[in-house]
Amino acid sequence: MKPFGMIPFFIPHVGCPYVCTFCNQSRITGQSGISHLTPDYIKETITEYVGSKRNDKFWEVAFYGGSFTAIHTDLQHQLLAPASEMLKRGIIDGIRCSTRPDAVGAEAISLLQGYGVKIVELGVQSMNDQILVDAKRGHTAQQVIEAVSRLKKRGMTVGVQLLPGLKGESWDTIIETAVAVSELMPDFVRIYPVLVIENTELANQYRAGEYKPLSTEQAIQYCAFLKEWFEEHNIEVIRTGLQSTDELDSGDSLVAGPYEPAMGELVVNEQYKQRIERCFDEHFSESSFGDQYIYNFSPLSNHYSHKVECRTHANNTDRMMQNRIVISYPRSLTSKVRGLKNRNILYFQETYPQFSIDWCEDSTRNTVRCCIDGLQYVL
Repeated sequence: MKPFGMIPFFIPHVGCPYVCTFCNQSRITGQSGISHLTPDYIKETITEYVGSKRNDKFWEVAFYGGSFTAIHTDLQHQLLAPASEMLKRGIIDGIRCSTRPDAVGAEAISLLQGYGVKIVELGVQSMNDQILVDAKRGHTAQQVIEAVSRLKKRGMTVGVQLLPGLKGESWDTIIETAVAVSELMPDFVRIYPVLVIENTELANQYRAGEYKPLSTEQAIQYCAFLKEWFEEHNIEVIRTGLQSTDELDSGDSLVAGPYEPAMGELVVNEQYKQRIERCFDEHFSESSFGDQYIYNFSPLSNHYSHKVECRTHANNTDRMMQNRIVISYPRSLTSKVRGLKNRNILYFQETYPQFSIDWCEDSTRNTVRCCIDGLQYVL
C-alpha cells in the first residue's frame, strides 16, 4: 500500500453552534478564519502538495478543525467543489471531513457523497453524558450512536475522535467510553489527551482550581488502555496525542496539560510495559494441581499474543532459573519494548528489584517474548 499523504484545510470554529470549554481551534492550529479558502487556493494548495509525487502516496484532502456539515451548505459546496474536481481529474485519491455527531443527517450525508467524500470523523470526545454536558459539547452519547449507525449504513468510513481527561474523567468513565465506542465498531479512532489552551473556559476553570489536567503519566496510561482496548476489538488507532505545532511548541497557547510531541511513542512503550507486567502477574499466580503447576496466560488481546499453557514439576528446587526473566525482541521493536530513554527498563528495575531481567535483541524472531523460569509468553 502507498503511504498516506494528507492535504489539510483547517476550518476553525466555523459552523460550531457551541463553544466547548476546551476549544480554541485558532490557538491549536495557528490559523484563524477561512476567507483564504477560495476555490483557486484549494486547487493550488493541492497541486503544491502533490507536485511530482502523484504516484508516491495516497493523496487525500481533509477538512479539519470545525464542524464541516454544520456550516452553511453554500460554503460546503464552495469548499468541496474544487476538491471534488481534483478527485475526478485523478490528482487526489480521496476527501474526508470532520464534524459533529449531531450534524450528520441524511441530507448532510448526501451532500458529502455527491462530492465524493467517503470518510467522516466525528468529534465524540466521551461517551459519558455528564462529561459531555460539563464540556458544553451540545450532543449526547445517544446521538453519537445514531450518527455512526447512519454513516455506516450509507457506506461511509467512520472515525471517532476522543479526548480523555475532560472535567469529571476517571477510570470508570474511560472504561465506559472504551466499551461504548467499541460496540459501535468505527473504522478508526484518534485519541487526544485534553490540553488546557489559552482563552478557553477550561483555562479559566484551571486557574480557579475547578479543573485538574492529566499529568503526562496519567495521559499515557489512559491512552495506552484505550489503544489496547480498541486494537483488541480490531479498531485501528491512527493517532495518540496532538501533532506538534509552532503555536503549541512556543508555549504561548498552552496553559497546562500533558503536551508531549512523543506521546504516540510513549503510549506504545506503555502498552509493551503493561503486556510484560501481565506476564509477571499471570506467571506468579499459577495454580497447583497435584504434582504439577499449570500456567494459564489469557491475554487481553489475541492480536498481540496467544494463550500459553505449560507444565512443570511442582518441586521449586527443580526450578533452577526461578525469578530470572528474559525479554527478547527483534531489532525493529527495540525502542518500543525498551521504551523512550529506556523508560521501561528503568520501571522494571525499580518496581521488581527481586528479579534478574535481561533485555535482548533477537534477530531470529519477529515477536516479543517474555521468558520466565524457562517458560515463554509471546506478546
